[in-house]
This record gives sequence, C-alpha cells and structure tokens, in this order.
Amino acid sequence: MTVNPLRQPPVITPGVYETVAADVGALYDGGAVVCVGTFDGVHRGHQAILAQARQVAADEGLTLVVVTFHPHPKSVVASAKVPCLLTAPDGKACLLRQFGAQHVLMMRFDEELAATSATDFVEKVIRHDLRAEAVVLGEDFRFGRGREGTPEFLREWGEARGLQVHMVEAINDPELDWRISSSAIRSLLKDGRFNESIRLLGHALPVSGRIISGAGRGKDLGYPTWNLHPFDLTLPPPVGIYAGWAGRATPRPAMAYYGSNPTFGETTPKLEAHVFNTVDGARPADEETIWLSAYIRDEIVFDSAEALTRQLAEDERHVRHMLLEETTTHTNAQER
Repeated sequence: MTVNPLRQPPVITPGVYETVAADVGALYDGGAVVCVGTFDGVHRGHQAILAQARQVAADEGLTLVVVTFHPHPKSVVASAKVPCLLTAPDGKACLLRQFGAQHVLMMRFDEELAATSATDFVEKVIRHDLRAEAVVLGEDFRFGRGREGTPEFLREWGEARGLQVHMVEAINDPELDWRISSSAIRSLLKDGRFNESIRLLGHALPVSGRIISGAGRGKDLGYPTWNLHPFDLTLPPPVGIYAGWAGRATPRPAMAYYGSNPTFGETTPKLEAHVFNTVDGARPADEETIWLSAYIRDEIVFDSAEALTRQLAEDERHVRHMLLEETTTHTNAQER
C-alpha cells in the first residue's frame, strides 16, 4: 500500500454523513457492502478494509456504505480510557469518502446503542436498513452489547442468511515493524515521532479550528499566516515547522508552524500556516483546517527577525519542493 501523506487532502464538507440508518438506505437502490468500525484516523489499516470493500462492491455491483460511531465507544463503555481522537466527525467522513465510501452512517454511540445486542444490530441496521449483502470488517473489531459480535458470530449468522462476511487482517509497517492501529499512531505522536505516526496514518493529520487574529508579524516578515485556534488539540503535534495544506473547501499547499514564537518572547503554543498560491486574495473562512503532512525541523530561537526571515525562506524552498514534487508525480500518474 502506497504511503502518500503529501498528496492534497479531501475537501471537508460539514454534514457529509447521515446519522440514521434508514436515511442512508434510502439514498441508493439495490444492496450494499457495509464496513463497520470506529475508523479513528482512517489509517492504512482502515484503508485496507476499504480497499477490500471496494473490490467486493465492484465485483458484486453493490454500494459501499461505512458505518462508524461518534463519540468514541469508550466514552460510554470505558469512560476512564477514552482516547484522544485523531479525526473529528466531518474530517473522518471525508477521509472515508476519499478512500472509497459512497455513503457514511455516523451513528451516535450512547447507552442505548451500547446495550443493543449483536444480533439486533446486524438484523436491523446492517441487514434491514442498509440492505447489506456483504460486510467487511477488521479482524479485531467487536460490536454489540458486551462486544459479543465476534468474527465467529458474524460468520455463523451470515452463513445461515446468505450474508457474505469478509475479515481483513491487521497489517504491519515493514519499515517501522509496527502493527498499524489508531493507538500506535497516538503513541508515536505522544513521543514526538510525527513522521513515523504519519507513515502509519498514510495521509496528512487534520487539525480544525477557528481562525483568530494574530500579531501581524508574519505579514511584516513577508510570511502572512492563518492563525488557527484548534477546537480540540488534546494530542498536540511536536513543536516546529511542517509541510502541509490549509483549507477546508480548497486545500492549498502551505508551510505550517506549531509553537509559541520564542524569538518574540511568547509562551503560548499556536498553529499557523503560510498558504502558498493565494494570488487571488483568498481569505480563510471563520472555521478552517490545517493538514500537517511532514515534520521539517524543530523550533529555533533566533537572534533577530532578519535571521528568522532567512530561515523561513529556506524552509519555504524545502516545503515547496516537497509539495511540488508530490503534485507533479500525482499529475503524471493520473495522465498515464
């Protein structure tokens, strides 16, 4: 599986998912292949599940539907162990669509859903509402009351009722020798190993928030920035400079910075992005997303604004080269 975190991320459209199973079923004719999971981060393991589902959908002439959950199931069944999320609902749904989902059902995970038996969930949601003719799951996924919905249960249920069941094995990254999982990615991020976490993720890390006014120093230095106040940054990236993208409606190549501007005596971390190719005067919306693709360097305290500007120029050349090379490679591949 190709690891390509520098490619342009998907457009993030609010409300790109449905929350009621019957509403999703009304959006298409015929049957469906259904993937079920939490899918936090939509990492390379999740992408392998979606790839298998795409193949089944193509072979059988089915619609590909993904069923996922928000908030994280552990917020209800194990509140002391709720993980920091890698993706917000809108971002997760758009990534799921980028990797093949035609429809996304984002079910609210609450006490009622947690108490639903595996049999009732499969019969009502998967089989009846979504008209599933096949399901594709990760081998370690469990569902239903008390996690009773095991692979064995689903295979037996499916064999008796003509439902195809496909289980996708977890995958390891051969370079890092890590099993790819959301928890592994969180662990790497907590340890400051950003590029390794992105390797497991397989795409840029989205950070969404509200655009706020800055001090204007970037503009004075020749590097105007978007200043983002994240909605939820419980798992902050390492301090430093990044190659990435900025924008929800039209992601644009960008050089991003997460840190506190110590050269100017500040102490509060913030996320900024200098957006390339904005000759049309495009301005950010009130709410935006900055995608962090690759960690470039650590934060440096400079002796002067001039020294900072010289380093930013070098950083810009590096980032532009990385993103231009990726854009050119992607375009050539499409033309072939």
